[in-house]
Amino acid sequence: MKTKTKQLLIGILIIIVGIVEIYFNLKSNKAEFNKLWPSILLLIGLFFYIFYFSTKRKKEKTFFLFISSFLAISAIPLFVLTFTSFDNINIVWPGFLLSFGFALLAVYFFGKKKKITLIISSIAISASLLVWIFYMANSPFGVVVAVGLLVIGAAFLTRGLLHDISEVSTAPTGQVVDSTKESGEKNNSADNKDN
Repeated sequence: MKTKTKQLLIGILIIIVGIVEIYFNLKSNKAEFNKLWPSILLLIGLFFYIFYFSTKRKKEKTFFLFISSFLAISAIPLFVLTFTSFDNINIVWPGFLLSFGFALLAVYFFGKKKKITLIISSIAISASLLVWIFYMANSPFGVVVAVGLLVIGAAFLTRGLLHDISEVSTAPTGQVVDSTKESGEKNNSADNKDN
């Protein structure tokens, strides 16, 4: 069996297990259509994924990739709304913007790598996350969000500091040389030669 076929089968199996899990975690053991209808969108998205990844000339069919990604990811906030209440749309709506951003990101990674697609997807994802952060800041979980942001910020700072340390290399004579300064000097000398 090809690796691609194995991955498709594993993906389908995981989605089926997820749908069965949702079915059995309902408060009553009987499935109600008014709770499970987003799974239809999820299955349609899965069908379009299989269609997109099983055809040739994928770059010409990025519309199917966009639709499949958007439907599959949009099913998540729709499940949240059906299991809670549609009154929560004022909190959950950024999930649809997030779905749009991730669908564009999928088009960028698997389809045509146009820079504008990446920019629009980054804006949509960032905007939806910022809206959720502001919603969460005013909720009882505001302290948790604040601490989470501090931890994420510290992780990025640490990574940046570790990256700077890794750029410092040891020269063959044993003297420590900052590789960023060397590259800057090389660029300056190249600029001076051009003048």
